[in-house]
Amino acid sequence: MSIAPTVMHALRFKGVEFDVVEHPHTVTAASSAHAAHVHENQFAKAVLLKDPGGFVLAVLPANEQVDLEHVSRVLHRPLLLASESDLEEAFYDCEPGAIPAVGEDYLIPTIVDERLRHLDEVFFEAGDHERLVHISSDGFSRLMEDAEFLPISVPHR
Repeated sequence: MSIAPTVMHALRFKGVEFDVVEHPHTVTAASSAHAAHVHENQFAKAVLLKDPGGFVLAVLPANEQVDLEHVSRVLHRPLLLASESDLEEAFYDCEPGAIPAVGEDYLIPTIVDERLRHLDEVFFEAGDHERLVHISSDGFSRLMEDAEFLPISVPHR
């Protein structure tokens, strides 16, 4: 597989210049970052959350984890981690588990950790387990223009 069609459409529609970084097959955001020789804090991993009202995509640095209690309080929603079948449903044109950070383009409200706002460059899953999208800070801002930036993560425990 290559870049998921929805991801490619988002990049082109918003006029974002990008590079594709190929790496050996991996299954986690942290291992993708390591395989591609990218600092985990520059890798925008996406975590799908769910409640009875639907999905929310949380985008945060790969070296962090979602502060689920805080996010639930701030959004006034009892959010939980989504299931594998939810991931396949929501990201229908991606390999299972390779979630790109462009939730709005999958019609999923998106929240982004504030720490990603000030990076010079950002990397995120392209929709498979062997490619990353590499964009500038400006490009990331354009992709996330409809997302809400909040403090949503804490260091891995």
